[in-house]
Amino acid sequence: MSNEKDVESLNDALKEAVPSIGKPESLEVVLQRGVVDPSTGLWQTVAEVRELTGEDEEFLASLETDRNMTYAKYMNSLIARSTHRIGTVLVNNNQATIQELITGDRDALFLGVIKATYGPEKTFNRLCPECEKPNDITINLTEDFPIVKSTIDLHSPLEVTLRKGNKVKVRIPTGADTLYIAKSSSTSAEQSTFMIARCTVWNEGEAPADPVTWAKSLSLADRNNIVKTLTNIEVGPKMQGVNTQCAHCGTDMEVAVDWVSLLLG
Repeated sequence: MSNEKDVESLNDALKEAVPSIGKPESLEVVLQRGVVDPSTGLWQTVAEVRELTGEDEEFLASLETDRNMTYAKYMNSLIARSTHRIGTVLVNNNQATIQELITGDRDALFLGVIKATYGPEKTFNRLCPECEKPNDITINLTEDFPIVKSTIDLHSPLEVTLRKGNKVKVRIPTGADTLYIAKSSSTSAEQSTFMIARCTVWNEGEAPADPVTWAKSLSLADRNNIVKTLTNIEVGPKMQGVNTQCAHCGTDMEVAVDWVSLLLG
């Protein structure tokens, strides 16, 4: 009889000792442009992302074996996998939705995934350039990556005045544009051509038969003006170095942190 009680007690203890597997931590991220819900035509800007798991780590490692993998494709795959929704638009690994985002919003989602995975802070180990001793450096994922707020209307085309006074309207490039340009061009000149061709907005009936040929026909000054307008838009988390001192010799250290080291460092 006592043996039966002992067995029951042991079983109860074992049941209590088994950890339960909860759902991955999630976090809300506010975007500045967002995506449009096609069913309502309304812009959606509040996204929900989740922490990365071992399953995600294995998936991302498999991407690294793809010789045709680009930084943009890698980021899109990661974010599509870890974003549940953007407002009323469900993502759940739908890369087409992520490709509608502008770069600043994509970076904001990525930083949100890092926060959901590691918490509000992340610690790196860096060698001092002077004494070459290791230092544990902790960065604050909010304070050290300030959000740049846009001063323009991100939902409307921008107007660019060309050299002879005529004007064109352009929209902010999305992830789909970035992927297409990376795939279709091999030089910076070709990148400019495809960016201009894809991002110029035309009134009904005014679009050229071949936007690429039209983009090539523009003067170099006008091309540079359009590309500069599109690439100089600052929005989203700002990547910057972290200034600190060596804990061993006191030498000033500037720690450069990029998105990859945030994820894997």
